[in-house]
Amino acid sequence: MTEVLQAIRELHADVRQLTHAVTDLSRRLAVPVAQPQIEALGSILNYLERHAGSVHRIKEQDHLYRAVRLRSRRASDLIDEFERGHSTDPALLPELRQRLVGLATADAAALGVFCAMLDAFAIRLQRHLEQEEDVLFPIARNTLEEADWQEIGAAVRNEQDAARDAAARAELRALMSSILDWASTPTQRDSLLGSEESVPADTDLLDIRQLFSHYGRIAALHGVSLRVRKGRLVALVGANGAGKTTLLRTISGVQKATGGSIWFDGRDITNLRADRRVRIGICQVPEGRQVFAPLSVADNLRLGAFTGSDEKYIAKDMRRMYEMFPILKQKSSEPAGTLSGGQQQMLAIARALMGRPRLLLLDEPSMGLAPRLVREIFRAIVELRGQSITILLVEQNANSALAIADDAYVMETGRIVISGSGGELLADERVREAYLGL
Repeated sequence: MTEVLQAIRELHADVRQLTHAVTDLSRRLAVPVAQPQIEALGSILNYLERHAGSVHRIKEQDHLYRAVRLRSRRASDLIDEFERGHSTDPALLPELRQRLVGLATADAAALGVFCAMLDAFAIRLQRHLEQEEDVLFPIARNTLEEADWQEIGAAVRNEQDAARDAAARAELRALMSSILDWASTPTQRDSLLGSEESVPADTDLLDIRQLFSHYGRIAALHGVSLRVRKGRLVALVGANGAGKTTLLRTISGVQKATGGSIWFDGRDITNLRADRRVRIGICQVPEGRQVFAPLSVADNLRLGAFTGSDEKYIAKDMRRMYEMFPILKQKSSEPAGTLSGGQQQMLAIARALMGRPRLLLLDEPSMGLAPRLVREIFRAIVELRGQSITILLVEQNANSALAIADDAYVMETGRIVISGSGGELLADERVREAYLGL
C-alpha cells in the first residue's frame, strides 16, 4: 500500500514542480513577452498534456479509482468529481496553447487574460492533487483489500509504464534546465523549482474583519471581510454604489470605520490617522486622479515622497518613475493640470509609488480614459504586479481587472458576495452575466 501511494505521490511531485514554474513564469510576464518565456511555457504545456495524461491519469483512473469505486459506494460521487477533473483540465490546454501563439504581440489586456487562465489552470491542477492525497488516499487505505493493492502495484510497476516514467522524468529534468537557463537570478531559479525558502511568505499583509462604515445614519459598509496577501494583486469589482471606493477610503484612513477592524501586517490600524498609514506603507491612488494641478509634474512626484528624507533615494525613485512613464519625464516641468486624463492617471500612480508603498490602493484607474490609454495603465499595473508589489485594485472594467488579478472579490450594497481567484471569478457564470456582460 505505502509503496503504491508513494509512487503516485512522486508523479504528483513532478506535476507540482511544473505548476510552480507555470505560476512563477506567469507572474514575471510583461508586454512585450520575451520569446524564451513563450517557448518555456509552450514546453510545459506540451509536457503536461503528454505525460501527465498518459502516465499519471491512466494509472489512477484505470486502477486506483476503479478499485475505490468498487469497494466504497459512498466514494462514488468523489470519484466522479476526480474523473471530471481528469477530463476538464486537458481540455483547457489547446486554448492556452492557442493564446500562447499570439502572446509575442499581445497588449496588456490580452496578456492579463492569458495569465488569469494559466493561473486558474495551475490552481485547479494543484487543488486536484491535494484533494487526491488528502481525501482519496485515506479512503483507499481504509477500504481497499490486499488483492486490490497487489493489482494496483503491478500496474504501477509495469515495465512499460516504468520506462515511460523514466523517459518522462528525463524530459522533466531537461525541461526544468531550459527554464532555469531563462531565469537570470538565483532567486528566480529557486522559485521556479518550488523552493519553499525562496517563495514569498503566504501571509496576510491586509486583513479586514467585519468592517462597517457610515455616512451619517446610512451604512455604506456592512461587515466587509477580505484579505490581501503579500505580493498579490487583489481585484475588487462591483456596480457603482456598491461601496468599493468607501472601502478603499476606510483602509487609507480618510473615511472612519464605525465597526470591525483593519489589520496591516499583523497590527491593528483601525484607529490610526491617515498620515500615519501612509508612513507605514499604505498609499492610495484616488478616484479621479486628484493631482495638484498648479504644481509641476516633478513637484507632484516629490510630494509623493514627503515621508522620505534622503534626496539621493528620492532622485533615484523619480528616475524609476520616468522610466516607467516616459511622458512624465518629457513634461516634468509643466503644470500637472495641463496633462491629459491618461497622463494625469500615470502621474497619480507614480506619485503614490514615490511613497514606496507596501500596499498600493488603486481606485478606478481606467475611468474616463480612451481604450489606448486604458491599455497603457493596465500595462503599468501588470508591470507592478511582476515586481511583487501588493495591490488592491478597484476597477469598473471588471473583465480586465479579473484577468490580471491573483485573488478577487465582488461587492454588492456594501457586502462581499463572491470571492475566489481572478481566474475563477472570470469564469463564474454569475459574475460573467452581472458584471462582464457575457
